[in-house]
Amino acid sequence: MATNTATTTLFLLLLKLLMAVLLAVWACIWIIRPTQSWKRSWHIAEDRANTAFIGDYSLTLLVYCLPVLAVAAMSYVCLHFTAKKESSSSRKRRSLMRSFKNPVAIMRNPIGIVSVAELLIAALFIVFLAWTYYSNVSSDFKKMTPNKSLKLNRWQLKMMRVGVRIGSLSEACLVMLLLPVLRRMAVFRVFGVEFESAVRYHIWIGNGLVLLSLLHGISIMFLWAVKGRLLKEIIKWQSVGRVNIAGAITLATGVIIWITSLPQIRRKQFQLFYSAHHLYIVFFFFFLMHAGDRHFFLVFAGVLLFGLDKLLRIIQSRRETLLVSASILPCMAINLTLPKHLCMRYTPTSIIFIKVPSISKYQWHPFSITSSSNMDNSEISLLIKCHGQWTTDLYNLLSSTVDADRRNNIPVAIEGPYGPSTITYQRYKSLVLIAGGSGISPFLSILQDIASRTNEMNKNIPTKITLIYTVKKIQDLSMLALISPLLLNNQSSELSNLQLKLFVTQEVGPPVAAEKMLQDLSQVKTITFKNNASSKSSGALPVPEGLLWRAVITALSFVVFLASLVFLSHVFLHQEKESSKEEKKSPSWVGDLFVICSFAVAASCCTMVTIVARWRRKSLGEGEGEGLSHKHGLCAEMVPAKVQGGVEKHEVKFGCRPDLAEMLCEISLGTEEGSEVGVFVCGPTSMQKSVASFFTSCKKRSRQGEGKPKCSLDVHFISFSL
Repeated sequence: MATNTATTTLFLLLLKLLMAVLLAVWACIWIIRPTQSWKRSWHIAEDRANTAFIGDYSLTLLVYCLPVLAVAAMSYVCLHFTAKKESSSSRKRRSLMRSFKNPVAIMRNPIGIVSVAELLIAALFIVFLAWTYYSNVSSDFKKMTPNKSLKLNRWQLKMMRVGVRIGSLSEACLVMLLLPVLRRMAVFRVFGVEFESAVRYHIWIGNGLVLLSLLHGISIMFLWAVKGRLLKEIIKWQSVGRVNIAGAITLATGVIIWITSLPQIRRKQFQLFYSAHHLYIVFFFFFLMHAGDRHFFLVFAGVLLFGLDKLLRIIQSRRETLLVSASILPCMAINLTLPKHLCMRYTPTSIIFIKVPSISKYQWHPFSITSSSNMDNSEISLLIKCHGQWTTDLYNLLSSTVDADRRNNIPVAIEGPYGPSTITYQRYKSLVLIAGGSGISPFLSILQDIASRTNEMNKNIPTKITLIYTVKKIQDLSMLALISPLLLNNQSSELSNLQLKLFVTQEVGPPVAAEKMLQDLSQVKTITFKNNASSKSSGALPVPEGLLWRAVITALSFVVFLASLVFLSHVFLHQEKESSKEEKKSPSWVGDLFVICSFAVAASCCTMVTIVARWRRKSLGEGEGEGLSHKHGLCAEMVPAKVQGGVEKHEVKFGCRPDLAEMLCEISLGTEEGSEVGVFVCGPTSMQKSVASFFTSCKKRSRQGEGKPKCSLDVHFISFSL
């Protein structure tokens, strides 16, 4: 066992070293790309590749795309073996990477709380953009040639080059735009960044992309307007080179996507936001037509990974399933229970995307999983709080089902689950969970996971747990009903060391005994649905593809795409030897068509292979299961068992908010010296900023020598989905 662990550790070390080298080489290529020496060397390399079988287009793919795709494939392999290693290893020591993730600054919305790593990477990316812009513009100014068609003077020529080079900056943003929003093919997970947290990187990059694209388009169109050729130039479709009208359509599409993504529109008109975001197909199609295949290959790695991610999600969600049960909570929330196969595993704080066709055939919404795969082998639960039109419609649908005493089931489609590859909370001896309102949802899965590890030989769980939970009204505490049996019967369980500190901010009343309150809140109506075995929607949730399979699909898709591109180019483009100085070039749309066809071939091949693999896995009994269990009766009451004690240590306070700074100080002083305290925060922005302010102030006092804390606080901000 020790030999296998040492071998795995060495393999992971070599794999991470290779990934770091590839990323460093890829970054260096982008840094030296604007220099004259690189441009001269690149032209020579293109000429040599053009005479070879692969062609100059393949050289661009290999240099700019292969490193990213190779790192993506290796990251899936790394995550696979890391999860296996940490599942049986002891508590990890504090790493430098986790130190970089701690908050250091609180910015105004929509940036929010940022860490050392985020500030460093953002600063380096801005420096890279400035360097690229300066190198390109200074080089262009030294060798400007007159524009014969527009007849621009010197300052107009300079402005034209400035506008064109701003477009190259938006191209650099486009390279990174799609990577943070990958779900199944997520690359950021190898750095410990999950989908919910990475979405804001997509927002930051998207804002920069739209700004730079607008500057690029406006500066060029301004010169056209000065020369009185604005309309004529915009609608021009050149046979060779940049297509102006395709660029205008790309810009307009990007602006529409950006406007509908603004928080004011997204929150009130989610359907509009969701529909407009699917214009990314139009955006990338016309970007290919505008920039050409050579520039499209620079951003192709993200496009390919996003396409694979979309395909795997469609394959998983094409089969619907049926609800096992639904619990109606007094706080306008519902707890859904769905069947899952025994092979489906997930970690605490994972999320799942759900679609209810009877409400909307196209809308997908993410929700936090509240159950533990260790405790519930055949079912999975998620908590949904009414916050918008879709969740309200679902609540009304289920409430009417309970009131009418109907048992007709509701088909749902599922994507996921998505979550961390390892269990983070096991690193700490002391655990502090700070939740506000709906933010309790991911912590329910953590508590259930801790309770499920009672009989394990290697119990790698916290010895002290504090849950600080803040709500507006007392009925909002009913979300604790999902774990009330564990809270009320925790004398002999691993939750016996759990202390609840509950705060009700908008209600004033006499002190309430924790025992009575938890018993009252656990009276929840639950309905069990009929499950027709003959229905096409019956059966457990399909098991998503594993990490190793995603690595294989990534490599396969790139190989098939490159082979298809080479084949089409050599079959339909008969390259003749240079017999004269004037050689007629093929239209630009020919190369663009080859790119689209090759992408379609690669996608079709990967889809077919994945479907065949799923069919084979199902035939061997490793895929979707059919055996479903029911734990509740029709419209039953979730009544807890007899209280065993231990609830007298819980606190319930009314009409006040928790002083998080003071409470964290008390916890820090009450923890043994040299140990780590894992602080997990999930709630409103004000709550996260309060914890971040305390953390940064502690770091500042420590640096100034005003006192070193006895223990180390490690803060994690969780983005919950409800």
